[in-house]
Amino acid sequence: MNILVFGAQGSGKSTHAKYIADKLRLPYVYTGDLFRKLAAEDSHFGRQIKERVDRGLMIPNPVAIKAFKQYLDSLDLSKGVVLDGYPRNFAQALSLPVQIDLLVYITLPEGIAIERLLKRKRPDDTPQSIRMRLDHYKKETAPLLTHFRAKGAAVVEVDNTPPVETVQKKIDDLLKNQRRDKDYA
Repeated sequence: MNILVFGAQGSGKSTHAKYIADKLRLPYVYTGDLFRKLAAEDSHFGRQIKERVDRGLMIPNPVAIKAFKQYLDSLDLSKGVVLDGYPRNFAQALSLPVQIDLLVYITLPEGIAIERLLKRKRPDDTPQSIRMRLDHYKKETAPLLTHFRAKGAAVVEVDNTPPVETVQKKIDDLLKNQRRDKDYA
């Protein structure tokens, strides 16, 4: 089962994407970590990514698509994958080498998401870069919900305002209903 955990920056999607990957014993692909790892490499490609990451900017599509595909090629995807942070726009969605079976849409009020992002104290989480990324999400990423529905993905919405344990219980219930086999623990 290929699962895309979807939501705005700061919504808590990474917390829940990791949880889902662990529960289902699937590879977890978070492009934020992938890009930060590549940015640390002393190469032209690494420096290209580092300059964008340090400024809190989005990685250009040709670079993001290439890095993502190369990383996916290194994984065993025979049982599926949990994606977090990719795709972020239609070009990336169209280049996706796997079909999304389930989209878990994590929602959270924007004000709470901004508070959470500022508390992370990451160098790329400045008020200006957060606003820019949230604007990008609204314009470029949020419309992908319609795209994946049209492609046949089941879409489930999860409100992330309750405590994490409550949200994860809801995710457990949703996944049990989505699974066709008995692999879910």
